[in-house]
Amino acid sequence: MEGNAAVRKAVRTPIATNMYPAKFDDLGPAIRLGAVDIVLTDIHYWEGPRGVKDLSAVCRTFGLGVAMHSGAEFGIELAAMLHTAATIPEMSFAGDAHYHYLTDDITEGGLMKYEGGAIRVPTGPGLGVALDEDKMRHYGAFYEEKGDALARCFEDDAVALQRARDRHCRKIFCTCHNGPHRGWNIGWRCLCC
Repeated sequence: MEGNAAVRKAVRTPIATNMYPAKFDDLGPAIRLGAVDIVLTDIHYWEGPRGVKDLSAVCRTFGLGVAMHSGAEFGIELAAMLHTAATIPEMSFAGDAHYHYLTDDITEGGLMKYEGGAIRVPTGPGLGVALDEDKMRHYGAFYEEKGDALARCFEDDAVALQRARDRHCRKIFCTCHNGPHRGWNIGWRCLCC
């Protein structure tokens, strides 16, 4: 948090982070140190939708911005995030998103569509989305076959990586945040061909 505060004091650009504060116990020190301008919230870290609303109230009180952070969620969690954000008028910053990197979703109808850079809040019972049981079985089997390390990576990436290796490419890199072992695989790219 001290590092965030030092950066914030040295630059004019507002600092947004999902790391510190990442829970209610971090808020006091973060506010006292002036460590952040915008708190990026996750419904799974901040105790669900009610916790995000409570966080937003604290942020409003101390003049901090609040926005949703993405953790490479599937449509079920994204629907919960959209519904939560829609109930918080102060959430005026664009939400972080990794959803556009997915090639499929486990919800009926597949991926939710972006329209003008945004995704509409789903309508209908509950969160407005339903699980696709066939896809759940498919990706469940994929998880069982590949294990947790590749469970959220795309099947096509393994094919692309193998094709690049077959061509003896020397400069293959992963365009994801943390490598395929972390499960946020966006794709493989060859710099040779």
